[in-house]
Amino acid sequence: MAVDVDAAVAILHTQGPAESVLLIRRAERDGDPWSGQWSFPGGRRSPADADALSTALRELEEECGIRLPREQMEAALPLATARRRTGRYLVVAPFLFQVERELPTVLQTSEAVSAVWLPLKVVLDPTRHRLRPVPGLPPWMYFPAIDLDGAPLWGFTYRLISEWLGLGPKQTPPERAGFETAEQVLEFLLSAGLKLLKGWENRVAEVSGRIPVEAVVERFTSPGCHFESVNCLEVRPESIRLTGPAFEQYEIRERSF
Repeated sequence: MAVDVDAAVAILHTQGPAESVLLIRRAERDGDPWSGQWSFPGGRRSPADADALSTALRELEEECGIRLPREQMEAALPLATARRRTGRYLVVAPFLFQVERELPTVLQTSEAVSAVWLPLKVVLDPTRHRLRPVPGLPPWMYFPAIDLDGAPLWGFTYRLISEWLGLGPKQTPPERAGFETAEQVLEFLLSAGLKLLKGWENRVAEVSGRIPVEAVVERFTSPGCHFESVNCLEVRPESIRLTGPAFEQYEIRERSF
């Protein structure tokens, strides 16, 4: 069954010893769920676009001043899901383009405030990844991210580039990776003196004793740790919630008597 595509993005990839990809930092706008974030050039599909590839090429030219022919498209990558805080998820078509060099950009300032050719060696270096808070969301929520010019590369674009480069969990199915990390969090709490009241049931476990927030954050958000198996880690004194790579959730609750 055909899937309706809501948006498309262009991944411009330079090859050779200094491989890189083009990212833009979106302008901050009210109502834009990706306001101020790093992203690939792209956007919503217009009724005038012949297909999703047309959308990607049009947005690339509008946002970055780069015009590429359709024939330069190297591959249509698997459709991806862009999640929003409200409203339904968007289906996004990513298209890969090979370019010989890092092309100059002329940004449409209403859409993008900066652009960078990100070296792939940065993304491939595990020590550059960590779980961290991100702008606009509560400070107890930690997401896998890379610091890029003082702003985090996180969320949809982070997941898309990670999947393209094969940085996801090696376990199959991916839910296993999330569960194993949730188990490590639970074991860490028990080693810190908390008592297990109820083991995993419907992805929920219960413990007694106050959750040591600072110790958990220090242990599980260090550079290079757990970024492959966590989409979000929420750490509060009364509970820890972990969202795994397949967006399944595990929760450890503190139960007082």
